[in-house]
Amino acid sequence: MHSIRAGLPAAALALFALAVPAQAEEDNQRGVKYEVGNLSLNLMVDAALGFYHVKNSNFGLGTTSLDANGARKGTRRWGEFFLKPSLGVDYDLQGTGVAYGLFSVIGAGTRGDGDAANPSATAGRPERLLVEDAAIGWKSGDVFASLGENAIDLSAGRQSLRVGDGFMILEGTANGARRGASVLGPRTAFEQTAVARLNTQPIRAELFHARAVVDQSFTRDSDNPHSAFVGANLEWFESSHADHGRSEYDERLWYVGVMALRFTEADSTGGRNFSFANGGNGSALGANRDGLNVYSVRVGGAILPILPDFALYGEYGVQRNSETLHKVRADAWYIEPQYRLSMLPWTPHLGYRYGRFSGDGNPNDQTDKSWDPLFPGNGPRGLGTWTQGEIYGRYTGLGNSNLEVHQIHLKAVPIEDTLRLGAILYRFNYDEARQTANVTKKGIMDEVNLYGEWETPVKGLTVVPLLGAGTARDGLKQSLGTAGVNSRTVWLAQIAAAFSF
Repeated sequence: MHSIRAGLPAAALALFALAVPAQAEEDNQRGVKYEVGNLSLNLMVDAALGFYHVKNSNFGLGTTSLDANGARKGTRRWGEFFLKPSLGVDYDLQGTGVAYGLFSVIGAGTRGDGDAANPSATAGRPERLLVEDAAIGWKSGDVFASLGENAIDLSAGRQSLRVGDGFMILEGTANGARRGASVLGPRTAFEQTAVARLNTQPIRAELFHARAVVDQSFTRDSDNPHSAFVGANLEWFESSHADHGRSEYDERLWYVGVMALRFTEADSTGGRNFSFANGGNGSALGANRDGLNVYSVRVGGAILPILPDFALYGEYGVQRNSETLHKVRADAWYIEPQYRLSMLPWTPHLGYRYGRFSGDGNPNDQTDKSWDPLFPGNGPRGLGTWTQGEIYGRYTGLGNSNLEVHQIHLKAVPIEDTLRLGAILYRFNYDEARQTANVTKKGIMDEVNLYGEWETPVKGLTVVPLLGAGTARDGLKQSLGTAGVNSRTVWLAQIAAAFSF
């Protein structure tokens, strides 16, 4: 795991201070770029700092982390930070494409009480410096000019991988625990990757192999199950600007995609409840991946030319496994219409999403019907995408499984390219209440998040404040038990500053 304990806060602040005055050579080029002959070096820095306050954690029950008086802590206060220097290398092969490499490390940590999960995943002031990216690759350049620049891209090593908007594939490393910074979540890389991309227009395709970054002893037995998969993704799209949609998700006016993947190996240790084997009941979110097949179709963007202010996002996925002791029959889907009121001041943007992630109404029948979330995360569509609710998604431990969720998202832009404001309302229900013992009601919780995004005058520096509140409903109260203590409103206040150079 290439782990080094270090005095990260001082180092982070020092490097942050050194990086701020520097300027990139070109407006569209991050970091500092040096060229020597055919060799190009690009040094980049990402950093973030966040502060968090949660009152009435676990809906009044508090976390199992105790205060100085031996009582469960109902109020959590903590801070998180990370620093990520990266080095990109390109070597022009003079008519036969470009060889490239990417190497980065992330130093991250948590201070104060630790996060508000139960138990806290980052209590004890964890901090670690770990390798994030270590990948090499080859891009075709103009070798296949009729297909477009860099139409073929081959890479291997340790790197990030995303399919679509991160509904299933985005974060290959679990943040938190001894890795620190569970909310900022800087670590996303998969390891042992091999990716082949065909970036043409209007069709792009990719084949990939990847393995989750896992170390149970390092993360106090709270990591994802070890798992490796192979897959293919095919997309039909239209670029919103030139041909940039070939490689940039944000530059696609609309897209339609299909994906198929198979897990070639996975942890089947019954003691960790990752499968039915050896007495496990297969109810863990990452259960039964060995031999699992996953298929999905998706659509997104402004799909109706006559209504340019209307957008529709949606995806449907199924999971099937017929292996002995790993039988799975699960599915998940969502639909999300959005409309932008471009004629009004502040350009209000209203969206509604309904999502369903299957649960298991009979968890004792040796067939798991609960959806395995795989590796989701907040990708290019931003806050509230697949970390659903800053309270539900981060602190309840329930995740995107056995879930029915309604989301209303209102956004506005008071100052173009400077200030964005948003409000997100959620209603969470169990898909199958019977999956959890002693639960007969479907209601989980209601939540509201109010946030802002300020692009400060300092280039690359964004500040994001957020306020949240969550109330438990009958189903979650039954699950938590201890009647009369589990019905308090959870209050959340946080602010984070992210810097990209």
